[in-house]
Amino acid sequence: MLGRLCCFAGATAAVVSIWQRRSGRSAHAEREAPLAAGEICPGCHQQVPDLRRHMKRCCPEQLPERAVDDLEARRAARKAASEEDWISEEEVRDAALKSFAAVEDPLLRQALELRFGADQGGLRRTPAEVAEALGGKYRGKPEAALNLIRTALRSIPLVADDPKDLVVIYEDESLLAVSKPPCLRCTPVHRFVGKSLTSQILGYFQSKGEGKQTSPMMLHRLDQTTSGIVLCAKTKAAAKACAEQWHEDDCKKEYLAIALAGDQCQLQHVGATLVVDAPIGPDRHS
Repeated sequence: MLGRLCCFAGATAAVVSIWQRRSGRSAHAEREAPLAAGEICPGCHQQVPDLRRHMKRCCPEQLPERAVDDLEARRAARKAASEEDWISEEEVRDAALKSFAAVEDPLLRQALELRFGADQGGLRRTPAEVAEALGGKYRGKPEAALNLIRTALRSIPLVADDPKDLVVIYEDESLLAVSKPPCLRCTPVHRFVGKSLTSQILGYFQSKGEGKQTSPMMLHRLDQTTSGIVLCAKTKAAAKACAEQWHEDDCKKEYLAIALAGDQCQLQHVGATLVVDAPIGPDRHS
């Protein structure tokens, strides 16, 4: 069953990702072009091999695409697409302050409050600025401040959302397959903010009395605007088994396309085949 579900979820993820592409994705991809390897992170001043990946965890607010001119327009479009799943800066700030107050370690709590600007209206500090504000052994050591921030974030439990809208496709003692609606994030923006598929799954486990024993372990993710089936492991053994199959020949993907037959189309009946030797791209007229 593990193998069959892995293949099914992998193929589904591939199909829905292609089926729901939009013309704006190409422009977005240009804004997210890889940054040069080995550059210095502006947030912690470390030289890292994969700058973009590092910045997404260290200082995402300083990524190039966060500073583009149409940022507010894109935010407005996303909010209009799904009002229920939209997370405002005010919600993030309020949830952060509430969760930080529950952190018992005073140093961890201070690091979080500095990072998320609890004392300056939610204006975030970079790890380098946090290091200077902490002072002492952290002064001039942004990498140490970054590690402290990460430790502090891990001490905050994930927020569980109401699972009333969660659609369970399959479940056994090892795996859970759910249907992800469009516009819902697979993972939360922050651990202290819900409105994600992970948060709903956690709420589902807790409603069954499994919350403390079971944490969601997603085996793959879909884009926020994409709908489809997401497979989640309930045990570390299942996660390991599926991960091994995912990268081997046991897991195969099928790509499906919806096409309209024109007057000159060679496909005249159901089951007819045609070889198309061309790059896959979005339908700019859909």
